[in-house]
Amino acid sequence: MPEELGFDELLDDGGLVARLLGKTSAGRKREPLYGPDLPVVLLVGGPGMGKGRLLRCIRRHFGPRVPVAHIDCALTDCREQAEARPGSRSEMTEVLRKIALQYGDWGGDGGGIAVPRLYAGLAAVAASDRLARPAPLVREVSRLDGILPPGSFWRGVLKGTARNYVGYVAGLVGHPLAGPFLNALLDGLFARVSTEGRAALTACYGEYPGAGGHPSAGLRALGEDFQQGGEARRIAEGFLFRALRQDIDAAYHSVRGRMSRVGRPALLLDHADNVLGRRLVKPALEDRERGHHDRLVIFATARREDGGRFLHRAGSSHDSVASWQPFTGTLPAWQRPAGGVPDHAPLWRGVLLVRMPVLTRDRQRDELSRLRGGHDPLDNAVRLRIHSGVHRLSGGRPLFVTRLGEATAATAFPTPDECTDWAILDARVPAGEDDRGHPVADRPVADVLVDELVVRQRPEELPPEHRARWLDLLTHLCVAHDVECAQTLMRSVQEGRTEQLNAYRIAELLEDTGWPRCPRHFIGDLGLRRLLTRRLHRLRDDGAAWHADHALLQGHYRDLGDRHPDPLFVTAAAHRMHHLLASDGAELVTRHLADAFHTRPTDEWCAELLAMADAALIGAPDDRYARALGERQVRGDTRRRQIDRLLHAVWLTEDRTRPLEEIVPGVLRGPLRELSEELARIADDAVRHQGPEGADVTRAADGAALLIRMARDWGDRAEDKQPLQRCVCTEHIGFG
Repeated sequence: MPEELGFDELLDDGGLVARLLGKTSAGRKREPLYGPDLPVVLLVGGPGMGKGRLLRCIRRHFGPRVPVAHIDCALTDCREQAEARPGSRSEMTEVLRKIALQYGDWGGDGGGIAVPRLYAGLAAVAASDRLARPAPLVREVSRLDGILPPGSFWRGVLKGTARNYVGYVAGLVGHPLAGPFLNALLDGLFARVSTEGRAALTACYGEYPGAGGHPSAGLRALGEDFQQGGEARRIAEGFLFRALRQDIDAAYHSVRGRMSRVGRPALLLDHADNVLGRRLVKPALEDRERGHHDRLVIFATARREDGGRFLHRAGSSHDSVASWQPFTGTLPAWQRPAGGVPDHAPLWRGVLLVRMPVLTRDRQRDELSRLRGGHDPLDNAVRLRIHSGVHRLSGGRPLFVTRLGEATAATAFPTPDECTDWAILDARVPAGEDDRGHPVADRPVADVLVDELVVRQRPEELPPEHRARWLDLLTHLCVAHDVECAQTLMRSVQEGRTEQLNAYRIAELLEDTGWPRCPRHFIGDLGLRRLLTRRLHRLRDDGAAWHADHALLQGHYRDLGDRHPDPLFVTAAAHRMHHLLASDGAELVTRHLADAFHTRPTDEWCAELLAMADAALIGAPDDRYARALGERQVRGDTRRRQIDRLLHAVWLTEDRTRPLEEIVPGVLRGPLRELSEELARIADDAVRHQGPEGADVTRAADGAALLIRMARDWGDRAEDKQPLQRCVCTEHIGFG
């Protein structure tokens, strides 16, 4: 897909990125937003929303104009490097070294950014291993020379030349040391540091806890805290990040920097909601809360809608977090909330959440047209079916749109009737290369999306013993609605296993991964639910796993008793009928609804009907139009035939796998009005036998009026391409 897809407003000359960095992608100056107190900008959105893609766009468009460093916190290279010398390195120190190397390589206005403060801190850490011999410690310190741009680092920091100091460090190998290597290193450094350099190190490390204004004491304490591990190491690593930010500020505030540097530098942290990302973001937020302001613009990605649990105090409300949605026509007016006690204030006070935009229907059509090479299918009806199906399945999620577009562009759909959502998911993505450059064969787009959205996006806190089964667990849960329903499935699927995941924990892990919650569906994203439904039906031959899961839930709700209350389906009987409809068809469901028509309150009967009909039809012939139109004979009396027509019309509307025909709203209204007439006749008969105040009169009359309103409301919603039952996972997109 084009890297910039959907990011026009964010990347343009007046957009958020240019205003934060103070420069456009063409190098023109822009009045910077905010400051001196800057927020950490968290780009939030679930899998496939383009967070990492936006960071790559920022690096490519703005990297030639301002210093930009990019870190993928999901990669393990820094951890592996740290494990090679655990006494002198950590994943955090390796990441800071990597960031410094990128700023040092900056070739634009002002040249590379020197990092003397960070260097001194990393050197203290590298030299702090008391169990190592001098030779490996010298190698560790010398390894840091790469973060120092020649000349610029030493200017104003050391007296004499760099060779003098480097030679001193190398000479420590052959001389017996009276004390720890760290002491000898710092003694040599401060014996050679200039007045200006000492002032810089004092302003930085003199503030380290316990330093008392003495930089050498601060550096020794930092090295000792690093060796101690735990919280002490976290404090030391956070302080090293502060030292790097002070180096960046110094590069801009120096005489040369004020003359040559414009705008603000950027740090791009992809997958920043994992452990490494949090260890970078948290100290920056804490420092800024304490008033240690800097000019570094931090863009970080997070999957959770609230940016991550670490930002919030346990039990606190998240409503106050500043958030912004692109394409609103204005830029966010961020300001740190008043009050707040440093070290006790929640971290969200320093955050601006930017919600990743979905693609509008127009942008979806443009992307599909681009992937077809600008040539639409000859059959306009097929083209419209593809557009409608992609919109329903993707919800505007950019990766979903592009993958479906690639598959449909390479697939011929002979007629519109064959272009259902299931057929679109079966379309094959052409052979090519994956994001690592490895060749891949063509395969169904549903399998590609499951791999990209689920398998490669496992929750960080998913226990290792469940990683291989995560996809299978979610696959079974596609038929679940509430947590009770999901837990019933999980007990069965994991029976006999020592280590089990309960549905409550799975719901939390899904939220951590960025998938939305829906009160009516355990898998709260329609597109993901369709992908998992297709996979469940193919898990075993002839849809055996699909039927088994529905049969299990039928048994569970039968055992509860038909009158048992159900929060989503009104009664356990209706919940059981829903799973019966999905697995075995409509005959018994129609009979149940017909029998209940006169025994249940009409409002509850309508609610149960809607809940039952929200069932996926897969792996069986779709005769719902014929049944809704009354073109198929149904055994039973007139009422049962009316209810059968109504059930199938509602089912078509709620389980939308293709656009509704224009006749459906009328088909919905017809049986409801006919059933209303029946209740009106019953009310008239009751008046004659009981008088106008009888209970049967009131119930029948109220039911007749309600069905007339339902005929109007349901028909109108169907004409407006909306589901009849309001639902989080479909309300914002409609059904197309």
